[in-house]
Amino acid sequence: MTDWEELSTEIDEKIKVGTDVPKTNGRTRKVTKIVGNRIYMRTGVQTRAEKYTTKEMIKYAFTVIKSRKAFTAADLKSKFPKEYSQGSCVFSMTGGILEFLGVAKYIRGIGYIKSERDP
Repeated sequence: MTDWEELSTEIDEKIKVGTDVPKTNGRTRKVTKIVGNRIYMRTGVQTRAEKYTTKEMIKYAFTVIKSRKAFTAADLKSKFPKEYSQGSCVFSMTGGILEFLGVAKYIRGIGYIKSERDP
C-alpha cells in the first residue's frame, strides 16, 4: 500500500514543468512552474492564466481517498478555502496529480476515488 512519503517522493520525481495532468473532462493541463510547495498549471484556454495546487492539498486529497474512497470539490473547498477561491479548477488540478500518479481516478458526479494502484 502506498503511503504519503512514497507518493510525495513520486510527486517530486514525476511532476515537472511540462507534465500533462489529467482534467475531469478527459483533457489535460500543463504544469508551468513549481515554486516551493506550489505546483502551477495553465488554466486559461484563451489566456495564459495560471493557478496552483500545493503538496498539502494533494496530501489531504490522498488521505481522503485512502479513508473514504471519494474526494470531492466540497472537501477541498472546506479544508482549503483560500486556495480554492482561485477557482473550481483547483479541484481537478489536485485530483489530477493523483490520477497522473495512478492512485486515483475521476468518476463524474462522485469525485476522485481509489484506482487499481490502491492508495
